[in-house]
Amino acid sequence: MTVACVARVPRRSPHRAALARPVRVIGLALVGILLGRTAGADLLTDPRFEVGAKRRLSQFIGRGADQKEAEAIFHRLNDLDPERWVAEWTRLAEPFERQAAALEAQGKTADARDAYLKACAYYSIAKFPVINHPAKQAAYRKEIDNYLKAARYFDPPLERVTIPFEGKQIIGYLRLPKGVTKPPLVIATGGVDVYKEDRDVSDLLNAGIAAFSMDMPGTGESPVWYTPDADRLYTATIDYLLTRSDIDGRRLGILGRSYGGYWGAKMAYVESKRLRAAVDWGGPAHHTFQEPWLRQLQQEKTYLWSLLDSMIYASHLKDYDELLKMAPTLSLKTQGWLEKPAAPLLAVNGAKDPWITIQDIYVLFEGGEPKLARVYPEGGHMGGDRGTTAMVMRWLTSQLTR
Repeated sequence: MTVACVARVPRRSPHRAALARPVRVIGLALVGILLGRTAGADLLTDPRFEVGAKRRLSQFIGRGADQKEAEAIFHRLNDLDPERWVAEWTRLAEPFERQAAALEAQGKTADARDAYLKACAYYSIAKFPVINHPAKQAAYRKEIDNYLKAARYFDPPLERVTIPFEGKQIIGYLRLPKGVTKPPLVIATGGVDVYKEDRDVSDLLNAGIAAFSMDMPGTGESPVWYTPDADRLYTATIDYLLTRSDIDGRRLGILGRSYGGYWGAKMAYVESKRLRAAVDWGGPAHHTFQEPWLRQLQQEKTYLWSLLDSMIYASHLKDYDELLKMAPTLSLKTQGWLEKPAAPLLAVNGAKDPWITIQDIYVLFEGGEPKLARVYPEGGHMGGDRGTTAMVMRWLTSQLTR
């Protein structure tokens, strides 16, 4: 609804009408201030969005978006309307999609792969952060399509795996490191806005570890939502992986990033006998699911969208009130896991994470067997340090290759 404060004056007085124009402008500006808006503002200048928009713009450029094109989109948009958001990024994706098909027809497979991945990257941004709107769901289908076309030319190869599961299927991408016979394997999963097509597993492959990349519950093509009993998704995946002869089923690990860190931690308990290593990289465990933290997330601006909306979508809930009721049931402490045996577990995060409280690392150490942690005192979400990935890979290698 548009609200405007307009001074009404008789048409017979052009002098008064001229004086009324500034009044209307001032009135609109005043309404904008009252609503937290700035007249003529865009995502990068509107106080409601600018902090998160600058962060996301930098992130998207880092993921391969053209800087000038991306900046232009952020300046053209004055809100986060999903249809307009998707349309802007789709406009950038489509030329690369056409270019990739032409290159592929010419037999230039490496160039075609790169063009498909470029299109994939733009469709990924189009569907970001979650597919809670038909336009974003359509963008995600295009992302999958372009990713799998690019994957035909991956080295080492990618195998799209389907696992029957409760009348549906688990879909994952399996890649084996080059030159390693029966390598150990890590299940890579999470977070709430990073789907399996977005995930780079080269860190694992370069460490001589096979990667099974899959959507965590409530994301991508996952057949289950982010609920307390969704760990069965990973148990079924482990059941399947143990049937394969090209990996070493005695050396399995799980790496959960961001909200997927929750599943990294939980599976350390649920599958303590079948997992050799588990990583909770920036994930929740207890305090993040409680009402005080959820209420303060209502004021959080660095995510750009509402992180709460992403949580609501992932858990297949109707609204914030339902989230307040359901979220505490996800607590590993409330579920009684923290006193039980666990596989070797590494927990990593930054002390200043605005989305997932650092207290959720500390709660893991209040009971049960000793665990390892790396906390970055000045770090934000997932630590934010360039050396973190290398550190996590060293720890996984030490657990899985001995």
